[in-house]
Amino acid sequence: MSWFECKVTYEKEVGNNGVFKKVSENYLVDAENFTEAEARLTKYLDGRGAFIMVSVKKVRLYELFLDHKSQRFYKAKVGFITLDEKNGCEKKKYVQMLVQADDLELALEGLHKGMKGTLSDYEIASIAETSIVEVVK
Repeated sequence: MSWFECKVTYEKEVGNNGVFKKVSENYLVDAENFTEAEARLTKYLDGRGAFIMVSVKKVRLYELFLDHKSQRFYKAKVGFITLDEKNGCEKKKYVQMLVQADDLELALEGLHKGMKGTLSDYEIASIAETSIVEVVK
């Protein structure tokens, strides 16, 4: 499974006075390659009006913890702690994870809940809100 972050721009009506404003939105798309990601998002956004696909970039995500009731997405940098048996010292391997939650506190809670069954020790190096508006599978 590969993930692609796709950025689109379009004209959005602001308020009820007929004024339009150019806005950008980021979508996370599950696809095998760039072409499929663009095609899947185009099909998904069909009927929402004209838009321009500004960029498509591949992102590495180790895990997604989705809560379909929430509107925000947080990217967490998580370090797995392992013991190097040759040297006898700890090593950390960092991965990116995406958590869907209403706020930072709930994102941390969701991340810990999702990691509950993990056999490895881990530490959260950072967590921040992203500009992703939806995940398209």
